[in-house]
Amino acid sequence: MNLLTKIYNDVYTIAEMSANHAGDIGNALEIVRAAKDAGADCLKVQTYTADSLTIDCDNEYFRIEGGLWDGYNLYDLYTEAAMPYTWQARIKEECEKVGIDFLSTPFDEEGVDFLEKFGVEAYKVASFELVHIPLLKHIARKDKPMIISCGMGSEKEIGEAVEAVLGEGLSKEQVILLKCTSEYPANYEDMNLLTIPDMEKRFGCRVGFSDHSMGSIAAVTAVSLGACIVEKHLCMSRSIMSPDSEFSMEPHEFTSMVKDIEAVVKLRGKVSYMPGETEKSSMVFRRSLFVVKEIQKGELFTKENVKCIRPSFGMKPKLIDVVLGNHATAFIKQGTPLCEELIEMAESPGFESERLTYREMNINDTTEVVRWRSDPFIFVYFRNPTPLTLAGHLNWYNTVYSCDSTHTCYIIKEKNSGCNIGTVSVLEREDETCELGYLIGDKAFHKRGYGTEALSALIDKLNSSGVTRFTVEIHNDNISSIGIAKKNGFSIENSGKVFSTYSLDTSMR
Repeated sequence: MNLLTKIYNDVYTIAEMSANHAGDIGNALEIVRAAKDAGADCLKVQTYTADSLTIDCDNEYFRIEGGLWDGYNLYDLYTEAAMPYTWQARIKEECEKVGIDFLSTPFDEEGVDFLEKFGVEAYKVASFELVHIPLLKHIARKDKPMIISCGMGSEKEIGEAVEAVLGEGLSKEQVILLKCTSEYPANYEDMNLLTIPDMEKRFGCRVGFSDHSMGSIAAVTAVSLGACIVEKHLCMSRSIMSPDSEFSMEPHEFTSMVKDIEAVVKLRGKVSYMPGETEKSSMVFRRSLFVVKEIQKGELFTKENVKCIRPSFGMKPKLIDVVLGNHATAFIKQGTPLCEELIEMAESPGFESERLTYREMNINDTTEVVRWRSDPFIFVYFRNPTPLTLAGHLNWYNTVYSCDSTHTCYIIKEKNSGCNIGTVSVLEREDETCELGYLIGDKAFHKRGYGTEALSALIDKLNSSGVTRFTVEIHNDNISSIGIAKKNGFSIENSGKVFSTYSLDTSMR
């Protein structure tokens, strides 16, 4: 798996050695091993000399005032902090030996060309080099992923940097930006981590986080906001003094951070309004309609003999007003979950189109729905490509469908023949957005345009209630369903290996 794939598949953690080698290659190699043991995905160094960054001059322009490096002359600081070029091949070799990626930050064109000689996979650009457009272009011409830190960068400067590397042929997928606060150590109130999702939206690139604060809370928060990379300085001990040791993590702290990040990734999950697999078992404790007093055949359902109580094996609570005032089709014992077959009532009100009528599915439709969904021509295109069983449908109807107010399935009937021919469904609904599904179950009714008509009718019905955005998820081999979606104006939104998402925004009509 290449480095870019790792970054896109998970949160990628980078242990930044920087100056924490403290001038000792033994210490540097120990940091490599500690990074691996701590759970880092990558060990990063820096490729520069004092002469590649500045000149040896001691006037007021080259002296640091305030902060961690107060009183330093720039040339002396960089001389002390720099890693000898002769170490880097040995460090990369150690990374490969222990099984951790190697990455470096070059600070001039010569440094880039040096790294190219031993085949680095990607390049990191330091925040202070964000405005060094010639260097960015030189790196971009190597056609490798670029991780660009954006400390101190204005929106315009970040945009110019992205534009420069894209202009050299890189794709946006090859560019990862890092939110960074260039303070050492960084103060929480200056970090503004809400910028992370805004950067991703504004520049169209994935965004990570380069953290100079103490502890791991900022890194964990950044991941919760969508950061795909976390870069953190690592030292063996803050007692081993170096220009970066005071704001670096020790190995046990880095290990703890990695575990916290892994937990946050699980917590972050995905956008979903459906219960998890374990959570579904709790749905039985929702309320539903139960008979609470014996009811004789032909007797009316009333507020005295039907209640909305736990558990959820009966009809949806929202149907109470439909049930009351209708007659029982049989004798019903106290404690019986109420279902449609026990109620003598007209079909639920629905809607119609030119050749079709639509009503909400009930439990009496089970046999037909199971027959449609068990057709190999049909079930092969579903997420769960297996035949539907009667028991499976009844369990789903009573424990999921009856409890889920966002899912409504309509039975499609052909006016001319009076035959039920399939279903059209609202799979999920939230505010002005719906996910839809459709199925023409009997082959005898295929190729008549009924799927197109049914989907159009449901969209019109939902439009009247304020829904303006619709999505459908279709198996890439299901040419018929793709055609139905496109005839209704849907266009592809997200292409997957097996399933693709198509969307329609009727507010743009």
